[in-house]
Amino acid sequence: MTTARAMSYHYFFRTLILLGFSSYIVILTKSDALQYYIAPRMMIYVKVASVALYIIACFQGYMALRAYWGKPVACDCEQPASRSAIRNTVAYGLLVLPLLAGFLLPDTALSSAMVAAKGMNLSAAKSSLAKSADASKDLAVSQPTPSNAPAAPLASSETTLTSGATSQATSEAELKALFHADNEWDEDFSKIGMILYQKDTIVVKPEIYMEILSSIDLFKNNFIGKKIELTGFVYREENMTNSQFVVGRFAVSCCSADATPYGVMIEFPTAQTYPKDMWVKVTGTIQNGSYNGNDIFTIKATQIAKIEKPESPYVYPNFEPLKELKE
Repeated sequence: MTTARAMSYHYFFRTLILLGFSSYIVILTKSDALQYYIAPRMMIYVKVASVALYIIACFQGYMALRAYWGKPVACDCEQPASRSAIRNTVAYGLLVLPLLAGFLLPDTALSSAMVAAKGMNLSAAKSSLAKSADASKDLAVSQPTPSNAPAAPLASSETTLTSGATSQATSEAELKALFHADNEWDEDFSKIGMILYQKDTIVVKPEIYMEILSSIDLFKNNFIGKKIELTGFVYREENMTNSQFVVGRFAVSCCSADATPYGVMIEFPTAQTYPKDMWVKVTGTIQNGSYNGNDIFTIKATQIAKIEKPESPYVYPNFEPLKELKE
């Protein structure tokens, strides 16, 4: 076999592989399954990459035809292909195997099976905000509310905050005392906490899921007894009681590789009747609790309803949480 003919086969394989990756991205986009692997803000780069791969594939195909016809393109711009069949098989196999896995395996969202491998985070602030975790210990001491008791209603004042519906008028100064941030890092969570505190029901919107849970976790003593509502999939571990399960979601920053599960412990008399990975909407009140020796906040559920799996099962960082919360 002539060198030119051998090179034509290399170019041919490269063309197929590049077309395969480009086509796979297109298929994921068309089927709306790209969200299972990439955060929305990164999708544009992946889509642009698919176009680039397609263009490169066309050029490789042109090179393959020229080499097959005995008129290879002499650009001196690449490393000569190895003459070892084993090395070539391994090199192309590293690209072909993940491509085949992508086409042959079903596209599904991460679920309880992945949580079991990664571990569920029940303390959003302490898990995702290491710096905030230390600050929260100090806040627990400085706040006027007893550590294990619901926050007492505050005195009325003419200078009330206007955001959110509330049955108690709370002065801005009193709210700032309750949600005191010791550092710049916690200031946004303090503001979120003040808004949430004035609501009759805290609705954990998927658009600001992590930000709300982090704020509640950071200032949890202020929210004891507050009504809350959130959605997620059911997750359960063997050492949980029959009245416990976790409602959780995967938080994704860039792609599924960095997905981290966050959830809230639910207390409900018939909790064992809800199977893993069932999507539910939970309504209840925030309580103090513990699990595996860690202090957490729990939800004493009053109502649990089965819901359909949302089109976008993951949650993502929100860089303007206050704006989203006020909408």
